[in-house]
Amino acid sequence: MKLKAHQLPYLFMLLGVFSAFISPGKTSFCATESIMNIDEIMPGMKGYGKTVFTGNRIEMFGVEVLGILRNWEAKSNMILIRMSGDLLEKSGIIAGMSGSPVYIDNRLIGAVAYGWSFAKEPIAGVTPINEMKSTLLNVPAQEQGISLTSADWELPSFPQNEPEPGSQVTPLMSQELIHGGSGNIRLMPILSPLVVSGVEGEVLQKMQPLFNTHGLYPVQGGSYVPSANPLSRADDGIPENAPLTPGASVAAILVKGDLSAAVVGTVTYVEGDKVLAFGHPFLQTGTADLPMASAYVYAILTSQSNSVKMASPREIVGRIHQDRRAGIAGIFSESSRMVPCRIEVEGSQKLAYDFEIVDNKLLTPSLVLMATQSAVLSTERRLGEKSVDIKLSAQIDGYEKPVEIENVFYELDQSWFPLNHIVQSFAMILNNQFQKVRVNRIDIKIRVLDTRRTAYIEAIKVDKKQVKPGDTLQVDVRIKPFTGESFYQTVMMQIPEDTLPGSALNVTACDATYGQALNMGRSAGKFLPTNFEQLLHYVENMERNNNLMVRVLLPKKGVTYKGEGFPSLPTSVLSIMSVSNQSGIGPLFDEVISRIPTSYVLNGNQSIPVSVK
Repeated sequence: MKLKAHQLPYLFMLLGVFSAFISPGKTSFCATESIMNIDEIMPGMKGYGKTVFTGNRIEMFGVEVLGILRNWEAKSNMILIRMSGDLLEKSGIIAGMSGSPVYIDNRLIGAVAYGWSFAKEPIAGVTPINEMKSTLLNVPAQEQGISLTSADWELPSFPQNEPEPGSQVTPLMSQELIHGGSGNIRLMPILSPLVVSGVEGEVLQKMQPLFNTHGLYPVQGGSYVPSANPLSRADDGIPENAPLTPGASVAAILVKGDLSAAVVGTVTYVEGDKVLAFGHPFLQTGTADLPMASAYVYAILTSQSNSVKMASPREIVGRIHQDRRAGIAGIFSESSRMVPCRIEVEGSQKLAYDFEIVDNKLLTPSLVLMATQSAVLSTERRLGEKSVDIKLSAQIDGYEKPVEIENVFYELDQSWFPLNHIVQSFAMILNNQFQKVRVNRIDIKIRVLDTRRTAYIEAIKVDKKQVKPGDTLQVDVRIKPFTGESFYQTVMMQIPEDTLPGSALNVTACDATYGQALNMGRSAGKFLPTNFEQLLHYVENMERNNNLMVRVLLPKKGVTYKGEGFPSLPTSVLSIMSVSNQSGIGPLFDEVISRIPTSYVLNGNQSIPVSVK
């Protein structure tokens, strides 16, 4: 049989794929690929690219060079190409084909990585392979990557409004395009599908703005089930346990277990035990630590904005250790550290979810939030009155006792505020400015009651309007539960011995929200941590919604210094510190505080004056 000239590239590709699978026990692509430098590339040159459209079979598509965009970003070049093929003509650029290798004269030139939304033709930008190799294969071993602060992390606000009727916006577009209008259409990284299984669709919809910010498009998928014989060949003739080769689908694992999440892309280049993929950054964190897995593609979902590969991760084959502007780099036969997590939800039924989550300051809080929301939605009803008790325990390396964040909430309809409140506090610890935090385990317990357990602080009374220094003041707080009878909660308050006679005291009974406002007004410096221990104390001791707080404001004044309170200072020292020209000093109003746990989410505040004899 004679081959035509245009069929020769396909023959070379098939020979390359065949040689990669001769030894199924190998986990690397041993042959060194010939590379074409960007200076050798000219407009009009034709070649081919490789990617997976179905299953794990690597297929080819046509490529024509349109030109070179030199220095399109600082010190970065890009090869502009037009792709061709029956599927690409219909679908355009496909999310998940980032990293697809492109060849001219059977020499590798780079990875498909960039495109335009709403483009009528499959025109893409290719990251030159030499830039990927120089950036990802020659990173100094001692480099530690980018340190993230709390300003780099923010939970999604979860807007409740639906899109306006008649809107042409589709969920596959990046949020920058959605909100920026057509004036912001520009060359940008191809969206990477974040394939999630075991998670409620409503949760993915709410999380989408956050993930889109990082070029990820969350889609619901499923877990891949291998054939009974792992050495058998799939219908396409490719072994299920085949190693990653250029053009194969690759996944960066974020969550695995009862819940799973993985970002899918394409392998660009393999050299020994090293793998390059994507052609653009994942999160551009520099040094990374993510499990690297092969992936299986079920189908291509076509869309007018961006088409996407419907895929699932398969077995873990190595570790992704670099995430930079030119792409990601992985290595075979190495493992990544993941954090064991367990979520228990108790309500009309009791369910538990066990999974492992990636150890990453930026992603871990968002993924914990996503998993917790999904666990609650799949276990409890969406609408109606609910009382929710949430406790998060995190075991931190170097600390014997776990950090515990706990609070009680009331919900009329489904909202994410309770979960946001808890996870946001956890994120403050992970992204603190004082020291690195290594989390060894996360446990979350959620108790949901289909009843309204709220109460209102109606009034307070004291057993005497005049007290002496050292006296015990009895404060009776009248609490009115919802649809219940009012009752009194008695709190005994000790008046300090050094309280000045003739002074006036203010007694206040309040809920957590009002109490937190008083904290910031009377001793703000105590709630601005200056070291990690203070931060842990602040997070673990946030005002709880079921606590009845009784406070007696004293006439004495003090100062806060570097997060610590000094309420009883000599007048001379107080005068000197009050006019100090040094930062970190703030006012402190001395007070006696008692917190009494109740069975209700409290609301309201009441005050009464008391004088000192």
